[in-house]
Amino acid sequence: MGGTVTGTSGRAGAFMTAMVVDALGSGVWITFSLLYFTYGQGMALTAAGSALSAGSLTALLAGGLAAGVLTDRMGPFPAAVLSCAIRALAFPCYLLANSPATVAVTACAISFGDRLYWAAHAGLVDSVTTEEHEQRRLFALMNSLRNVGLGVGALAVALAASFEEADGTALWHVIPLVNAVSFAVAGVMFRWVGRGSGPVASPQAGRRTGASYRGVLANRRFLAFTGATLSLTLSSVAFDSVLPVYLRSLGLPLWMPPVVYVLSCVAIPACQPLALSLGRRYPPMRLMALAAALVAVSLGALVLLGSLAGVAGTVLIVLLVLVFSLGEAVFGAVAMTLVLSFATPQDAGRYSALYQLAWGLSGALGPGVHTLLFSVSGSAPWAVMACALLVGAAVYLRLARTSPRDTAPAPHSADPVDRKERT
Repeated sequence: MGGTVTGTSGRAGAFMTAMVVDALGSGVWITFSLLYFTYGQGMALTAAGSALSAGSLTALLAGGLAAGVLTDRMGPFPAAVLSCAIRALAFPCYLLANSPATVAVTACAISFGDRLYWAAHAGLVDSVTTEEHEQRRLFALMNSLRNVGLGVGALAVALAASFEEADGTALWHVIPLVNAVSFAVAGVMFRWVGRGSGPVASPQAGRRTGASYRGVLANRRFLAFTGATLSLTLSSVAFDSVLPVYLRSLGLPLWMPPVVYVLSCVAIPACQPLALSLGRRYPPMRLMALAAALVAVSLGALVLLGSLAGVAGTVLIVLLVLVFSLGEAVFGAVAMTLVLSFATPQDAGRYSALYQLAWGLSGALGPGVHTLLFSVSGSAPWAVMACALLVGAAVYLRLARTSPRDTAPAPHSADPVDRKERT
């Protein structure tokens, strides 16, 4: 890895291990949480879902932007340590959460820890290297691992369900405890790596340099970029939440939705080398347009499934999942490098936090929007999302034509090797 935080393989390995643990732990919990409270804690499905949504939405509204301020004032490594500590303490509380209120409070704490980590995410990678291709490689790796985590979560659900009759709820409770331990380990590693990265700047540095959300919100190009990205994040949520319902409504076999989901979790990491290869040859904003176009094609073509059956329908689904996965892989490799290109070292946390609101809003509002469209017509979600993605692609292309920074993220003034921590 070029330009590591410390220049030593030990700390570089610890940094990567901490990032891997966070990506896998977060991905596992996304697919596991709802079924844990339904089958592990015996809550009603609607009550558990409402409580989880309420907690996550509260954390998003109350702490989504605050996470960016904390990150800029503390620095990315201390913020990552705090995010891991919050989640390590909160996950065991799920074993005691047996009412919607306690589930919502615990979910809020975990969601805030997650928001804080993603606000620090760009700064962590930028502390490792300022070389564009290396940043893309790291962001692509984290995106791949998160999708692997989603797949592991799906397998954990299947495993826990298969042993439920023999072991009662014991196996369901293992996942929150394992997650707690893993986040504690990641926090220790982030702290160790951060201490070896050089002197930490004053927590008030962000204030002295005038970093504020006013400057971020005044950056119209960044707001346009983030708005266009909302089409991609909403599409990811649609793929996870509505596609299984759509496939079932077409009378396809019961095994089809989980197979499609696992296929995407495998295909996205498999497509990362191709995504990185494209990243060496094309400007990042144009790659975002390509990602939006690929996802638009894959979702828009889902409307054709209603007229196909048997082998033809199965082949089409596989092809569309592969196209979708390539679009997601390109998106995951490029998006955060562009966020860094808009930011300065003093306000990278704020830029990351505002950008992450696109994911937070999609996760909170997406299922409701998509199910409303689905109630109108089975093809409505895919047609609407395809149109939104094409609009997003047009915005990216417009930004690509006018951006002086399109060819690469702007270099930072600090030396990437053994440079000082920035806040």
